[in-house]
Amino acid sequence: MRKLFYMLIALVCLSGYSQERKGFDLDYKSSESSSLIQDKNFYLLTAIQNDKAVSEILENSAVFNTIYKRQQREIGSKIDSCTTSLSCLIGGYQFNDKDLKSIKEEFQHLMKEKKELQDFVKNNIRPSGKYENFKSETDTQLLLKAWQVCAQAMNRIIKVYGVGEAPQYAKIDSVSYDVQSHFYKGSVFMWSDMIHNKKPKANTLFFQESLDFSLSLLYMNHRDEVARYEPLEEKENRKAIAHIKQINFNAFDYGSILILGNGPENYQDRLSAIGKLNIQLGVLEYVANKAPLIIVSGGHAHPFRATFCEAIEMKKELIDVYNIPEENILIDPFARHTTTNLRNSVRMMISYQIPVDKKSIVVTNVSHSKYVGDPNFNARCLEELGYIPAIILKRLNSTAIEFMPKIESLHQNPIDPLDP
Repeated sequence: MRKLFYMLIALVCLSGYSQERKGFDLDYKSSESSSLIQDKNFYLLTAIQNDKAVSEILENSAVFNTIYKRQQREIGSKIDSCTTSLSCLIGGYQFNDKDLKSIKEEFQHLMKEKKELQDFVKNNIRPSGKYENFKSETDTQLLLKAWQVCAQAMNRIIKVYGVGEAPQYAKIDSVSYDVQSHFYKGSVFMWSDMIHNKKPKANTLFFQESLDFSLSLLYMNHRDEVARYEPLEEKENRKAIAHIKQINFNAFDYGSILILGNGPENYQDRLSAIGKLNIQLGVLEYVANKAPLIIVSGGHAHPFRATFCEAIEMKKELIDVYNIPEENILIDPFARHTTTNLRNSVRMMISYQIPVDKKSIVVTNVSHSKYVGDPNFNARCLEELGYIPAIILKRLNSTAIEFMPKIESLHQNPIDPLDP
């Protein structure tokens, strides 16, 4: 019964795909700040900061102003009184249920009253694709859900990288230090003091100090994986992107071959034994002329705070050992899990204008491939991402499966701030 359910989901999503693609503006220019980590995790907040009219509306709101001033007082008090209790300190930065209720109601009110905010959602947030999974919602609901995602993510980052709460994948995504050590406690308090008392206030947006604290915790913990290697279009993927413009995709059965990684569990090996096997399996599909491009996916995931980026090393192996031209290789150096292997590859297809109405192939070892083809994988995607990033189709052999990209993959997931 469960398997039938996911098959029905796949058919519905697949039938509506071409229509979905038409509704997304591929030429839309995203808002950017000085922090790429912020932009990739909190597009809504960056967009608000960049829109003067919207920022002024929020700063002039009595409700938001009350929340901002209350938070400022509370943070200042906790810096002075909490001494070395991180749990006590972080409470000042988190949004509680009462705050969230007030923020929701005020956003609803402002969406009725302020045309500038209505236009902002309609002309910026919606076409950005950053909240694509909410596209069926009204503009007001889309704004509320986008804000909810940001608020949950800030609260989550503060818990994980502030007091050491276990993330979903504790083995690779945890805080970098012993949170009980005097060193770390002192570091967090000094950073908090700097943000609150010494850093110039750029604005009085109600979320600003929580955002700054969240980003500082990621920075303190050296968790900048999401920003490394950018801009990919000008660096590792530059030659392949230029080549894509000259490819006749009609001459191939598939748009691309996605090779999944398998990270080493030590700090000496650049690739694991199974990772090398995955590469060879992908090369077999490529030399059979099934697709013009190879996508390799894997970030600094295994082991904890890995030295080597798996996709970078996979690309080197493809070039040095198998003589695959660099112009035929795209890398995704960010993915940390199988769910985001698929999602990030789809994001690149959309961004680089690889035909997304054409099937691609995902290749990995027998055990991993069996997992990707199992309905439980769809269940995991829905649980962790909130949507299915790609429709798994026909199995070609024990290590290769067809898949069709889904535009929902553009949706940001800052609950996983290392690869949102």
